[in-house]
Amino acid sequence: MKPFVTDPARPDRIRRPAPPAVFGLPVRTLAIASRWRSPATGALLAGEIGRSPGNLHLHVQRISLWHKLDAAAATAAAVVDLWIVLGSRGLDLRTRMLRNHYTELESCELGLYLAARLTDGIDRHDPRIALPGAVLARPVEGARIFLHHDVKSGPSLS
Repeated sequence: MKPFVTDPARPDRIRRPAPPAVFGLPVRTLAIASRWRSPATGALLAGEIGRSPGNLHLHVQRISLWHKLDAAAATAAAVVDLWIVLGSRGLDLRTRMLRNHYTELESCELGLYLAARLTDGIDRHDPRIALPGAVLARPVEGARIFLHHDVKSGPSLS
């Protein structure tokens, strides 16, 4: 189904519909970023990445959208989200994204940082990658140490 919008002044003329991201409709299509390049589309793609982080096509589409809009900080945040999802896998894709978007990453002082972690990937809890707009980053200050209570090694009462 393709909706048509008519012009009230000229009912015979058919206009293209406005982008669904502007109206906030819950549209889940991957073709929207190629047609409507706006920050609202970037926000819609970020929401979709939050729902299904493993969808690499969404990540690449979001990176491409922000790059075409010349938004360096948003592009860097989108690249960071892709790196978080890939972990230590996808070396070729991470290398290509680092090479193609190095200037945007370096504007956030992450170019060299990510280049040093190219083979191992990054941890989503790293506070250095907590950029505004990064959907999947969960920064933790300091070292993460998980403790558990061991019943066997508790103090004896004898």
